[in-house]
Amino acid sequence: MSLCLNHRVTSLSVGVIGTGNIGTAHARSLAREVSGAEVTWVFDADSARASALADELGAHVAPSAEQLIASSDAVVIASPDALHADQAILCLDAQRPTLCEKPLAPTVGEAQRVVDAELDLGRRLLSLGFMRRFDPGYVYLKAAIPSVGTPLIVHNVHRNTFAPYGLTSAGTLTNSAIHELDINRWLLDDEYASVQVIVGRPGPDTPEGEFDPMLVILTTERGTLVEIEAFVNARYGYEVRCEVVASGGTLDMGDGSFITRRADRAVGHDVPELWLGRFGEAYRRELQAWVDATHRGKTSGATAWDGLVATITANAAVRSITEGPQAIDVPARPALYA
Repeated sequence: MSLCLNHRVTSLSVGVIGTGNIGTAHARSLAREVSGAEVTWVFDADSARASALADELGAHVAPSAEQLIASSDAVVIASPDALHADQAILCLDAQRPTLCEKPLAPTVGEAQRVVDAELDLGRRLLSLGFMRRFDPGYVYLKAAIPSVGTPLIVHNVHRNTFAPYGLTSAGTLTNSAIHELDINRWLLDDEYASVQVIVGRPGPDTPEGEFDPMLVILTTERGTLVEIEAFVNARYGYEVRCEVVASGGTLDMGDGSFITRRADRAVGHDVPELWLGRFGEAYRRELQAWVDATHRGKTSGATAWDGLVATITANAAVRSITEGPQAIDVPARPALYA
């Protein structure tokens, strides 16, 4: 099945690879909250899980990722990180518009293979799932930066209740903190020059030989300092915050738009357990933008190039744990991603 991208069609037939937490959330959102698309195929190595979601949404279960790609107009990749690169290349080979969850790949070599495949194709078909670019809080924060002058320091907090796939220091950087690595480039319209990771006393749930929490400190090419607290076993809940300290003031993005409750001699609000509780609207907006762009023959949001830069930065951060400060060397941006 192929999609003519030169005119609007009534509904985009989407196949979803991976039916874990985020794949299931994407499939449900596409089916119930996003206009212009329907989920027609799902695939997962866990066939029972895939069948349950297919029954819920009225979709078909594909016997393989290849068959799903061949049968769909467009594809969402929400499989484990290590599978992203190979599956993204399959989608590019089939010329299917694709939304690939982050990271593009855990290693630089794999991420570069995807970028090379898209460059060989000569047109952009891949959008990368850095959904914070669609979050209302971050969108407002970026727009407001000029009102407070030149950014000098950006403080970021990224805490998880627990590490859902097991805790490794490298995984924290390539899977979790990679969101901050992308969003700060986007906020500042600047590239990174160096990175240093500082580790200290581990939390009680940290396995032997791993580090949690960690502080990631980056310097951009224009000299802005970017600090990231990455704490994946914080226990109390999921929380993301960002503060921009600028030459003429500060901007502080608290943890979403939760309502402060005053009752029973207490003031506070509930903290979500998982990321969907904080970024559900960002994911919905990301999917709607992707569907709309696909109907127009375009991509939306972050590109494969952004995914490569994030992976280069994350891998430099991993090296910094044992080797100290690292320069971040990014190749020249190809014209396709200008």
